[in-house]
Amino acid sequence: MLKKIFNSHNRTNGFTLIELLVVISIVGFLTVASVVVFNIVRMNARDAVRAGNMATITRALAMYLNDSRTGYPASTGECLKQSSGVGAELKAAQVLLTVPLDPLWANTLPGNVSSGLAVSPSANFCYYFFSEFNNQYKISFFLESNSKSGNAGINTTVVTQ
Repeated sequence: MLKKIFNSHNRTNGFTLIELLVVISIVGFLTVASVVVFNIVRMNARDAVRAGNMATITRALAMYLNDSRTGYPASTGECLKQSSGVGAELKAAQVLLTVPLDPLWANTLPGNVSSGLAVSPSANFCYYFFSEFNNQYKISFFLESNSKSGNAGINTTVVTQ
C-alpha cells in the first residue's frame, strides 16, 4: 500500500514534450494565417482607395470640361500632383480641393510610357494622366489584386468627349 502511494505522488502533473510541440505548432500556424489574411485585407483596402480616387478624378475632369472652353487639360504624360501640371490646374479651377495620390507610389513614374498608355513590367506607379487631344484623356493606375474595380496590374481609363 505504501508503495502504491509513493508511485502516485512521484508522477508530476505537467505537459509532455509532444503536447507542448503540438500547441506551439498550432499557435505558429494561426499566427502565419492571420498575417497572410491581414496583408490581403490591407492590399484590398489600398485598391478600394485607388478606385475611389479614380472616381474623384474622373468627376473632377468632367466638371473641368463643363466649365472649360478648350476641353480637358493638355498633358504629354505626368503623375498627378498637387503642385504642378494637371493636378494644379484642377485645383486652380476649384474642381478639386486636393489632388488624390496613390497610397503607396504617389510620385513613381511608370517604367515605360508609350503614346500615353502607361506600361510597366514592374508596375508600382502613380496616377498617370495623358491627354493628347482636348476631347479625351487617359489615366493609368495600378491595382494590387483583382476586384470589381479592375484586374490586378495596370488599368487604364480612357474617356472621350
